[in-house]
Amino acid sequence: MCMEESVMSKDQSQTVMGIMNQMNGVSFQKKAGNSFRFRMYLTQKMCESSIEALELSVRSYNCLKRAGFDSIGELTDAIAAGTELKSIRNCGSKSVREIMEHLFVFQYNSLPAKRQQSYLEEVLRLNGGNLQ
Repeated sequence: MCMEESVMSKDQSQTVMGIMNQMNGVSFQKKAGNSFRFRMYLTQKMCESSIEALELSVRSYNCLKRAGFDSIGELTDAIAAGTELKSIRNCGSKSVREIMEHLFVFQYNSLPAKRQQSYLEEVLRLNGGNLQ
């Protein structure tokens, strides 16, 4: 199982808050660095999944394909190694936002229902949030 930590800017995390708002009594605090962190827990099968599984827009998909990313595992390994997605040709802030959001949603949806709540709690802890 590969485990990566991915980072999104606060702007990128706004639509992900729909998932996070499923939790009652959630309180986010401002965190230095304005980043939204989440871990990727990927099975070998998930690592080998094509980036098509992320259901990205044509632009974001083409950016990743042109950069040589064929699988989700390759993409998460590159992000964990510090690859700046914005440095990819035609991959601007909107594409980066979409890619990171879709990675988060892919991870969340791949978890068993009983594990989803604890995953959201972990994401809260990584981002300085509190459960009240």
